[in-house]
Amino acid sequence: MQLFLFKNINYDFTMSIKVTIEDIDKRFAEYGNSAFVVTMTEAGKAKIVHSVISLEDDCLICSPGKGTLKNLADSSSVSLIFPPHSDDGFSMIIDGDGQILDPEKGSIKVKITGGVLHRPAAQSLNEGPKC
Repeated sequence: MQLFLFKNINYDFTMSIKVTIEDIDKRFAEYGNSAFVVTMTEAGKAKIVHSVISLEDDCLICSPGKGTLKNLADSSSVSLIFPPHSDDGFSMIIDGDGQILDPEKGSIKVKITGGVLHRPAAQSLNEGPKC
């Protein structure tokens, strides 16, 4: 039997906090303009690229590249992952519908359909980060 000791006995086991359109200005200012853009290939494999993001009229704008545009031609589903600023911080995950803005520049516009702040899984004192 393996015993796990948690860092904080009063650990908050809430996994996620909803992010709404009304929250997005505040959250974007908090998390910054750097995110991972996730789309799916026609074969069902995730394509993940890093991109600089801007916020315009409650939509996210970025230029992730032509591979992402190819994926959006097959499916408009896109997720953006804004990493936490600390090891125990929440990541911000935004889901949306992607639309190609400029094929030459590889730019897209993402209409936000939902989002969450997601915390990392609980860690034991005796082990490093879980993956």
